[in-house]
Parts: sequence; structure tokens; C-alpha cells
Amino acid sequence: MEKLINEHLENGRSVAVRYRDVTEYDIKADYQVIYLEIINPAKETAAMILSELIESSKTTIYSKYTLNEITRTIRKRTKNRDVLIVFNDLQDLSRSSTRFFMDIISEVQILCSIRAETKGYHTKLLNNMKVLSLEEDEVTDIKIPLIIMGGIIAFLLYLKIAMGLKGSIAYLVLASVWFGTIIARTLLWIAS
Repeated sequence: MEKLINEHLENGRSVAVRYRDVTEYDIKADYQVIYLEIINPAKETAAMILSELIESSKTTIYSKYTLNEITRTIRKRTKNRDVLIVFNDLQDLSRSSTRFFMDIISEVQILCSIRAETKGYHTKLLNNMKVLSLEEDEVTDIKIPLIIMGGIIAFLLYLKIAMGLKGSIAYLVLASVWFGTIIARTLLWIAS
């Protein structure tokens, strides 16, 4: 995996690695590497990157400049330099942080990890990156097959009860089962 990452970085591509800690990889190319621990909020992240580039205090940059000014300065400072920004958990990026990285991705390269499901607003950023993953790291989601199997079992149980009971007792039992099912489903929907 490390060889593949270095190959893509040497070709000028930004890289996202699934289910791995990217800070453990050894970067072979000659980059100024900036490791980020905090990726939100956008202004704090931008101030941290700029402080690494111009040898200034992060708090000074954060209090004096707006995010747009910091972004412009980063783009100017990285114009003819090889800068690599390394961080974990791209899926945790906020909308504003994603916009910030979209603004600077043409001037810098990014190496990051994706350790959970990404949101829709991450798509533009990911389209500008090469996403790598190992086959043994892929996770199979079995949630939907389990829900379908549970639905089939509930249907068969309901059918058996309906055929075995007669009259008003059958009506009361089946109505209460349906009522309980609807309430449980609604609570699950609210919880998610």
C-alpha cells in the first residue's frame, strides 16, 4: 500500500486511503509534510497550515485574518512548493472544511484516511483524489439482508397467528401486533 501511495503522490495526485492510519506511512518524495490533528473548524485548520508555511503563531493568524485571506495566502505560499497535508478521518470534515480543502487542492497534495461512510458534500473533494483500499479491509454491510429476513419471519409469524385464531380475539391480537410494530418502527426511525 505504501508503494502505491508514494507512486500516486509522485504523479501529483492526492490520495485517500480507506480504513488505515495514514500518519504511519513513510512518504518517500521530498515534500514539506504538514500533519493535522484537528480538521474542524475550517479557519482553525487553515491557520494551522499557514502557521507551518510562514513560521508564525497559529493564534495570531487566527485572530488577524479571515478564512478567505488565509486561503489566498496558503495558495500563494504553496504555488511552487511541494506541500503534502496529512490527516485522518476525511469523513469528519465539515462542509466549510471541505470547501477550504477544495480551494487549496490545486496547489497542495492531500493524503488522508477514510474510516467510515462519507457524506454527499465530500464527493467533490474525493473526485479530485485517488481512493485506495485493500481488499481485506472492505466491510460488507449486512443490515439490509437482516431487515429483509426479519420481515419475512414476522410475515410468516403473522400468517400463522391469523390462521390459528378466530373471531374478535384474532382481530385484537393482530391489531395489537400491528400497532406495536408501527410504534417500534417509528421509534427506530426517530433514533436513526
